[in-house]
Amino acid sequence: MSFGLRAVCAAILGVLSICQMRSSAIAQDTAWHVSKSSGEVWISNSGVQKATLTDQMIVQPGDSIQTGQTGRALLVRGEESILISPNSVIGVPRETKSGMSTVITQQAGSILLEVEKRNVNHFDVDTPYLAAVVKGTQFRVTVARDNSSVDVLRGQVEVTDFKSGEYALVTPGQTAKVFARGLTGLSLSGSGALGPVYQGSPRSSFVSPILQPDESIKAPSDRQAALRSRGSEPQAVTGPAVATPQALQDLQIDIGSFISRMSAQLLGSDDVIPALCIPIGLSSLVGVIVSVSRKRRKKKQQTSN
Repeated sequence: MSFGLRAVCAAILGVLSICQMRSSAIAQDTAWHVSKSSGEVWISNSGVQKATLTDQMIVQPGDSIQTGQTGRALLVRGEESILISPNSVIGVPRETKSGMSTVITQQAGSILLEVEKRNVNHFDVDTPYLAAVVKGTQFRVTVARDNSSVDVLRGQVEVTDFKSGEYALVTPGQTAKVFARGLTGLSLSGSGALGPVYQGSPRSSFVSPILQPDESIKAPSDRQAALRSRGSEPQAVTGPAVATPQALQDLQIDIGSFISRMSAQLLGSDDVIPALCIPIGLSSLVGVIVSVSRKRRKKKQQTSN
């Protein structure tokens, strides 16, 4: 191969390498990563057992993050962030809504969001009862047992009630709340002039609520984790248990030792000889059972041969 051809090939490989590095960097910039976490925090994907969340872990589409009673996590993506409070469940869907570059689902708990400011609505948080759509702001979304609420700290958030179809623009210092039962519609409260509530079309939420997140979010036990790491699970035992000769011998020793101690306690330390009669008699009985079991086993083997 000539020197000129080698130089051209090297240049092409260099360009491809640079393009691959840039595409990898862009992919990481558009993905959420764990900046900090503490306490009980787990990450899971559909069909996969949940694992402990660690710092700098990348959150992929389809992943779900759950926090326990002491769990907190901070997700960061560029200038945007999501602070997850204890007893919360959020997810990153595989598909986004039409016109939205980012969609977050929230089944339980409370999250504080810092969203990059743009000229168009680009960030959406869906809960079982309401949706919050923003251009760029700081706000908190809370999902309780029977309601969802949005508290705006900076900017503006458009909040929609799924059940009634009502929607309104919520400004700093104001709260929008939706109830799962009883009151129907969007409830606004807070400082300043409250904006008008508009009527839209009712629709269903694709996010299901978790009624008791603090009880349903539990870490796997150490034994279960060890079994999963070895690729095995505990198997249920079916059918009657078979007493082997070795098991009967162990039983004989255990019964003799136990009865001897109990007899000495009941009859007193001065009555050692009478106390020994009880374990000796029971041990002899177990010995007979062991002998009979061995004979039957041998006979069965001879018959089968």
